[in-house]
Amino acid sequence: MMRTHFLYLIVLLFAWSNDLDAQKLHYSYYQFAPLDVNPANSGAFSGSYRVSGIYTKKGFQIAEQGYQNLSISADAPIVRGIRKQDWIGVGLKMDVINDANNSGTRYLDDLNAPKPGVINWVFFKVSAAYHLSLDKKQTNILTLGAQMASSTRTYNFNINDSRAGILFGNNYFLNHYQKTYASQNDTKFKYKDLVVGLLFNARRKKSDLRLGFALDGLLGAKVGFSSNSAGSAVNKDSVETRDLGLNIHGEYRMDISPRTSIIPGFYYYSVGNANAFNVNTHAWYQFNPDMDFRGSVGLGVRNLRDVIVYVGAEMKDIQVGFAYDLNIDSRAIGSSGLGGFELSAKYIGKIYKKPKVKPIIFCPRL
Repeated sequence: MMRTHFLYLIVLLFAWSNDLDAQKLHYSYYQFAPLDVNPANSGAFSGSYRVSGIYTKKGFQIAEQGYQNLSISADAPIVRGIRKQDWIGVGLKMDVINDANNSGTRYLDDLNAPKPGVINWVFFKVSAAYHLSLDKKQTNILTLGAQMASSTRTYNFNINDSRAGILFGNNYFLNHYQKTYASQNDTKFKYKDLVVGLLFNARRKKSDLRLGFALDGLLGAKVGFSSNSAGSAVNKDSVETRDLGLNIHGEYRMDISPRTSIIPGFYYYSVGNANAFNVNTHAWYQFNPDMDFRGSVGLGVRNLRDVIVYVGAEMKDIQVGFAYDLNIDSRAIGSSGLGGFELSAKYIGKIYKKPKVKPIIFCPRL
């Protein structure tokens, strides 16, 4: 029954997202970015702490479309909750995104003449989650999480340009920005936002189900640019209210033998009218039980536009992954099918209290 409901949800989301092509920044191997998917993932693992990292480089085969991203996060279950079977988790995350194609060329004026420039994003996110166990054995857990996000976006110009222009190829536009207003060679904008999420986890001896969703953009943040030196450089046309975002995700791990596991999963995410849907399956096999070494291969599809190939490995508490995107839509003409890649790593640490052993003194018989 649980498996059937999981498949129904995947089909529903796929039908919902198939008509739209626009996408926001995404991770193909999103399993290595748990705090980006849902703040309720903070502390939702077995261990003392978790450190995750993912490097992304995509779209560089097509002019003006490339970006690269470095994401680092850490989270931990820090304290017991109100009841002994509950607990509280916290997390920290940082993203650094460079949205430029090698030379950093972008179209900055209404004549479509290329002008050098680079867009940079920096995100800081702090999250907390309360994990409520629905039974004493912690087999069914409901989690509520929240996250505060702070973002800084800058656009660095390499030449002076006094003409009004529009920044193409982005979700938000810089309209009527006069370069003559800025005494420094860049523009900058900051905003803060709130994300809330819910996660359900059903643990069984040979299976593990996770279903969750998250909403972001709850503070209605204003997104745009302003000059470092003159606020008058930005008018009302250059600032937009950030659209509401939605993340829906799930996975179902099935142990089909003592050494083999199959994990189908999905990740739907949207901002306003733009959305994407990643459906994937991973197969894990334990090669050496004595060394606790496992390997995995996987395959995914995103919006019928990209095929994603996954390769992963795990040894004790360390897990690494590699994802490669293959374009299968019209972009393949310009990219030769090469969509980009991701390198990922994760470490789950375990801290144990050393037991205090009382010394035993043996007295010889007299």
